[in-house]
Amino acid sequence: MHLAIDLKRNFPYLKALSIVIPLVVVAMLFAYYYTQGHLPGAKSKAKATTVGYDDPIVITKKGTYSGNWESTDSEVPAVEIRTSEPVIIENSNIRGAGYLIKSWGHDANITIRNTRGYGLMPTAWILYEKPRRFLIVNDFKHVVVENCYMENTAGIYIGDAYKGDSSPDNTIKIRYNVARNIDGRIYKGWYRSQFVQLNFRNPIQHAEIAWNEIINEPNKSLVEDNINLSNSRGTPGSPIRIHNNYIQGAYPFPADSKDYSGGGIIADSWYEEGMGDPKEVATAHVKVYENQTVNLGNYNYAIAGGNNIEVFKNRAVNSARFENGEKFKMWTQGLYGYDFYKKNATFNNTFHNNVIGIMGQDARNDNHYFPDGTVREHSNRFITGEIDKQSERAEYQLWKSKLKEHNILLGPHTTRPVERTSTTIQ
Repeated sequence: MHLAIDLKRNFPYLKALSIVIPLVVVAMLFAYYYTQGHLPGAKSKAKATTVGYDDPIVITKKGTYSGNWESTDSEVPAVEIRTSEPVIIENSNIRGAGYLIKSWGHDANITIRNTRGYGLMPTAWILYEKPRRFLIVNDFKHVVVENCYMENTAGIYIGDAYKGDSSPDNTIKIRYNVARNIDGRIYKGWYRSQFVQLNFRNPIQHAEIAWNEIINEPNKSLVEDNINLSNSRGTPGSPIRIHNNYIQGAYPFPADSKDYSGGGIIADSWYEEGMGDPKEVATAHVKVYENQTVNLGNYNYAIAGGNNIEVFKNRAVNSARFENGEKFKMWTQGLYGYDFYKKNATFNNTFHNNVIGIMGQDARNDNHYFPDGTVREHSNRFITGEIDKQSERAEYQLWKSKLKEHNILLGPHTTRPVERTSTTIQ
């Protein structure tokens, strides 16, 4: 008996498999190398060039690490953590042209304290942009950044998934830090950067961003939102708390540009098909309170999507002037909130008891923006009279008084001096 088999006719799916399988293999290899930091064509080594600094370090086991590390190549992190075991970095100085501290794909458990980070001149990047993040983490269990100083960095990024057990020892704490000039400029371009960006899935408990001082200077910084929560969720009993932060400055580059989409503190809830029920994905269960924002372009406090968010007892003061007296060319506003993405995931949100004093280019701007009813507001108060530079300076003195009253010491407490860096990016 002769059996003839026509592969194309009897097994029509084989052709499709012959295409799909190699693509899957390539994707798996890409994912592996991506998490290990060795994408094809990427560099894995760099040399420190500053006296007193060591070459970049890769940490693969738990422990407490202290030192001075530097990478002058945007492709190579100054410190890379490749373990899920607890790692503490303390009493250190870190300088980088790209990521200063990086952990991808290792369910990170990282504590950084009493450490100074400085962004260096960015160099060319391969395949994807690498802004000078002080810390960038994707999958994580526990992230603590306390009593640190960062200058000319792109701030802190935490995503993509929370893998912790919801205990106080598996959370996010970003407290008592000092940041100067959050800067998203990269080699021949820029990348959206923040003091803190949360962009992770799975609800978290006990998370807190508090008692941080962020000051951005015009034409020396390029920050998008100073604090941005994108599809990051607390729980009804333990909301994410953002409180008692002082944020001064949010400007385009150059600072006298008219277009600017950044600002102060925002709850954001972007959505792509396949992410699931928008109501279960959007930013939720957040409390934003007792913060101070000063001299910010665009908005001060905002909800662009999300639910169960309360914004209250904050202050916003803006003269809409630079130190030389020149007027802002960009828009300025105190508060806004609405369902920007129109996914019906924005509800049960409130702005109340905030104190606002915002100047426009030529007069007061006492207009909030709550157009669709998804965000309620009540008992918000406008400061009377003109807001000028002296009003802004008074806010900083109020902040210093709060720190003293609560016995809060910001920044590193070690004896190492804070070094100043001068970075000019074309």
